Amino acid sequence: MNVQLAINAGLAVQFVYDRCESAGAPIDLTGEIFPIGGTSYRVTNTLFANDLATGISGRFQEFNTIGVIAGNTLDPTDIYIAIRGTSNVWEWIQDCKFLPKPFPRVPGSGYTEDGFTDMYLSMSMTPNPHAGSFIDDLYALFPPNAKVTVAGHSLGASLATLLAFDLAANSPFRDTSAVSLYTLASPRVGDLSFMQLFNHVVGNAYRIHNRLDIVTKTPPPLLYFHVGDETELIPSKDMKFDLLCEHHLPNYLNMLASVLDLPGYPISPGCSRTPPAVAQEIT
Repeated sequence: MNVQLAINAGLAVQFVYDRCESAGAPIDLTGEIFPIGGTSYRVTNTLFANDLATGISGRFQEFNTIGVIAGNTLDPTDIYIAIRGTSNVWEWIQDCKFLPKPFPRVPGSGYTEDGFTDMYLSMSMTPNPHAGSFIDDLYALFPPNAKVTVAGHSLGASLATLLAFDLAANSPFRDTSAVSLYTLASPRVGDLSFMQLFNHVVGNAYRIHNRLDIVTKTPPPLLYFHVGDETELIPSKDMKFDLLCEHHLPNYLNMLASVLDLPGYPISPGCSRTPPAVAQEIT
């Protein structure tokens, strides 16, 4: 796996988190520009979905901004699709039902987790839950020689997995390497049949996980399997051991950046181990 490309994918997802969390409501990000590795990307379409959250954090939006489609401002064939997860791991747990159902977009592909599947099938490029199947409209946005990178974190990683699979299996792309997938903190998405067909269809799929992140260990094994090439990250001694900290996207970026010794990717506030205060002797 190319670590810099994984960082770039994480930065695209972080852009979606930053804009959605500051808004507090469904918003259209179309036209906004954000940098990735010295390259500017412009949002061409906003992705919406039923986020299935129960509102534990005090907010409830049945239909919300979940991601973006963004193109390189200098190269129209270079495209990112970035999908965020829920606001915190507790909402993510509520999003999961852990019951298998057939994935209807690719017949014969086995079973996928029903909460993830229902949310994926609700995705749309307009804030309208009855807009129809967005995937068919998605094909029309890409030039024939497009290179599409799909990226997601947490719940968004499961949606990104289904989207990359759908694109690679059903799109008119002639190049088998046209679709790449980078997931961070992904749960398991489908059963053994799904995993086997996915790995055959999506050749460039990279799954990055923190070995201490509980989300990556769900849904339960034997019924569900991970897909793609695995890269395991190990938190530094400077990161606090905490359920939420182990799952935060900025901390994933910190761990990836440490592989390349890159500055500028700090541990999330509240997740860094701070040395105990040293009492000064009073004389």
